[in-house]
Amino acid sequence: MKNIAALLAVSGLASFATAGGQVIAFTSFENAFVGGQYIDTGDASMDHDLVNNAGQSDVDFLADGVEIGFDSFYFNTRNDVGLTDGDFVGATNFTGTVGAFTDGVQGFEMQDADGTMRTSFDTVTSPLGAPGARVDFEWSLCLDYFVQETGWESDDRIRIWVNADGTEIDLLNTMGSDIDDLGIEDGWRTAVLNLTGFVNVTLHVELESNAATEALYLDNIVFKTGVPAPGALALLGLGGLAATRRRR
Repeated sequence: MKNIAALLAVSGLASFATAGGQVIAFTSFENAFVGGQYIDTGDASMDHDLVNNAGQSDVDFLADGVEIGFDSFYFNTRNDVGLTDGDFVGATNFTGTVGAFTDGVQGFEMQDADGTMRTSFDTVTSPLGAPGARVDFEWSLCLDYFVQETGWESDDRIRIWVNADGTEIDLLNTMGSDIDDLGIEDGWRTAVLNLTGFVNVTLHVELESNAATEALYLDNIVFKTGVPAPGALALLGLGGLAATRRRR
């Protein structure tokens, strides 16, 4: 049986827009460095933090007062070469697959991890997150993702989720499903999450794959005030935990 997040990703009922709101934190990867193919200098047999290499695309980024930061990791889930053989991961301006990025001219790519690559973003705190603040403060997360169309294998996996005050909530989780069967390839999609009631939220994105054509792109990650349209949430009947819609 497919999990709820995977079902939402293919359901036409999962389409909804967020009302306009004030941006709390964001990144569209415009300030990250785009360089050459990334070559991991760590031990592929061990789980480890990935670090930036001179002249190669950023896999880590320190918040600069404009865009939030991110940090990437490698997990040995396949006893393979990992990212030591050189892969196009990290900040990118390559549009040959996606056509164009949804905000600006750069995005973020994961591909051919020969194991698992995870990128975690800086924790974002509700503006009213101080002690005694209203717990009904309305805010949300939106992000765009693009899954390359290819022959995904049954053990390939994409997961996008948040840790919200210690609770993990999936925006997309293909575990137990064949990515080729989910209708999420070859187009930009927007995932939306209602964060009302939460204070501290950390976004994580993970790809497990072993082929160069198995790629995931990210762009336009925005935390902002406001929540998804109430009518759409009622239609979903799932509290608005996750949704996707295709962008053309």
